[in-house]
Amino acid sequence: MDTGLYTCTATNAAGNASLSYSLHVQVPPQLLIGDGESPMTAVANDSLRIHCRAMGIPTPRIQWLKDGHPLGEQDGAVVSEDGRTLLIAHVGLGHEGLYVCQGSNWAGVAQAEVQVLVQVPPNIEPSAVELDILENGTASLQCLASGLPAPDITWYKGREQLSAGPGRTLSRDGKHLEIHRAQLSDAGSYRCV
Repeated sequence: MDTGLYTCTATNAAGNASLSYSLHVQVPPQLLIGDGESPMTAVANDSLRIHCRAMGIPTPRIQWLKDGHPLGEQDGAVVSEDGRTLLIAHVGLGHEGLYVCQGSNWAGVAQAEVQVLVQVPPNIEPSAVELDILENGTASLQCLASGLPAPDITWYKGREQLSAGPGRTLSRDGKHLEIHRAQLSDAGSYRCV
């Protein structure tokens, strides 16, 4: 490093004189957010930590932004004292977006960004668990599943995995199973996963 004290000395027969300079080399910020992966995935109701490594001389001052706006406690986010860690204690869908760690010092400004995607675990809404149907009637079973990304739905009768086929219709999203012209052999325990 060239940082240090530099002295110029002038000397002749009558004496000498000197002048000293203190040189401080400043280095613009360099930032790395998270592990460098983007997008970053978070699960709803879990916590999320995003780390920002900042290098530079003098030490950069860090500010966090989400979708171009400064982050505050009203966003459900807490920033560590040194600014290097952003903590969201309970992730919600509103936390999805582009997060920017911005570092600044006298030598310049730099930023690193990460896209955060929020996933929601699958949930199945309860529905009727007992269904009586007349022979040759149509049985309509629902599996009202939700989640992000949309979950894959599989139907079972006992331990046997079901698919669309003769006498059975399965909706494209898997949420509806219809058994046409129901017979005694169709009776049993059905479940969706």
